[in-house]
Amino acid sequence: MKRSFLRIGVMAAILLVFVALVEPSILGVIITLLITLLTGWWSSLGRLLGNWHPAFHAVLLFTLTVVAILAGTNAFLRWLYACLRNGVGTKYPVWRWKWTLCGYAMLFCAFMAICSIVLTTHQLYWMSKSSDPLFADPYRKSSAALIAAETLKEYAEDVQWDSTKTRAAFWQQQDVTRPGEPVSEAIQPVWIEKDGVTLRAVVLVPRHPLFSARHGLMVIQPGTNLVERNLSELPQVLASFGIGNTGGISNRPTALLP
Repeated sequence: MKRSFLRIGVMAAILLVFVALVEPSILGVIITLLITLLTGWWSSLGRLLGNWHPAFHAVLLFTLTVVAILAGTNAFLRWLYACLRNGVGTKYPVWRWKWTLCGYAMLFCAFMAICSIVLTTHQLYWMSKSSDPLFADPYRKSSAALIAAETLKEYAEDVQWDSTKTRAAFWQQQDVTRPGEPVSEAIQPVWIEKDGVTLRAVVLVPRHPLFSARHGLMVIQPGTNLVERNLSELPQVLASFGIGNTGGISNRPTALLP
């Protein structure tokens, strides 16, 4: 057994050296992928725990249910084991608690394995159909959003914040990180009208931020510098323009009147 593991390790090391000599960039991708598989679930677990707000009665009910199921199953199996044994001498005269726990542990592991296969298949299919890149630089994405906001602000100033022309200019912008695709695929504009002809402000919200902590929203206003705010501050930003109930951001640009 030890020789088999040693042989596999040597073959893997030879393969990595060969890949490093032929195509060094692929080696970096492989190492990054392995590190992500080993440590990436920690960050996901942290986000899950941060967003998990359990109710006391729900946790109590779940705990009591698990205890009742385990106790009931163990009592039934102990009775069934005693009936089947029927006085025949065995090494174990009574049904043991660890047998019940091991049985449920096996069922739980089987259930998790089935869920893992289904979710892995689902994710592979989603990744094959998704247009989002597998690897993305968050700082490059942030700079792309900043460039789009600065370009839109300059044009809006030139046309004196004309609503129709500013909107048209935005739809014609191209994403610098994904050539050939419009910037509207990555950014959701929120148009804040002033008098039906001109704009009071424009709020640019990232549609699908890969790293929400590093992606903020851009606030563009006449006569002021470009302001970048945290994505979680969107309700406060809209409220500052007199918009109290946005009803969520739709997939199409919406004119929001103060």
